[in-house]
Amino acid sequence: MNIQTAGARLKQLRLEKGISLEEVQKKTKIHLNVLRAIEGDSLSDLSPIYLKSFIKIYCNCLGVDSKDYLGASTQAQAAPVLNSKVGRPVGQRTEKERTFIKDAAVKINSLRPPQRFNKLIFFVVLAVVVILAATKLFSLFTARKTPRSMRAEKNVVLSVSASLKQRTPAGVQRKTAASSKDNAVAFKMQKEITSGFTLGILAKNKCWISLKVDGHLVFHGVLAKGRFESWKAKDKIELSLGDAAAVELQVNDQRFPNLGRRGQVLRNILINKEGLKIAR
Repeated sequence: MNIQTAGARLKQLRLEKGISLEEVQKKTKIHLNVLRAIEGDSLSDLSPIYLKSFIKIYCNCLGVDSKDYLGASTQAQAAPVLNSKVGRPVGQRTEKERTFIKDAAVKINSLRPPQRFNKLIFFVVLAVVVILAATKLFSLFTARKTPRSMRAEKNVVLSVSASLKQRTPAGVQRKTAASSKDNAVAFKMQKEITSGFTLGILAKNKCWISLKVDGHLVFHGVLAKGRFESWKAKDKIELSLGDAAAVELQVNDQRFPNLGRRGQVLRNILINKEGLKIAR
């Protein structure tokens, strides 16, 4: 019995048992298209080994002996199928076709970028990443280092005061009207330089700030993360914060890194030369 007769008989047997093709597919795990092709005897180009396996599984599902449905299936599939247009077995290529395929493969391979080019791209991307990381680290380091400028400013004030003190004895020894006048001017300059205080604010995170210097509103808004700002005052500074843990304060040389817990709102913080006072 050949394959064509086997497919038709299997379909008839399935219909007599009242089994749908979908049920066979679920039990055998064979694709529906393959099952339809088996029943329609349209698998002439399939390998005999695979075809015999499918028919055996199908027969086991229907509860019949596969030997009665295989027969001379191997011999029926042994003869090569000829292409009606060129008169040769299907799948067999001519020398011209093989040469064309080989040349096409060579051209496709030539379009691939060389390995050296891939390495160059890798090193360029790596260099860009390193530069960006270094820039970020430098900006963070600069933001942390900014409050030290306040110390440098005080050192300048102290050096000016020391120089004024050194000049004062020379003016006293001359005991002239001009030297007395110079001493009075120097004393006035020293008093102006050393009077008042400086407040520095470093934003560890984005924070809303409202700030008054000697009764005048000078800042009302959001200070971005990493920013540092400073203000000078003669008498007092009134400060309000939207997040007590988002900023670090520095009054002259005195630091106040922790003002409260995260998200805590502080209003009317009074700051002067002696320090700061938080209203409770």
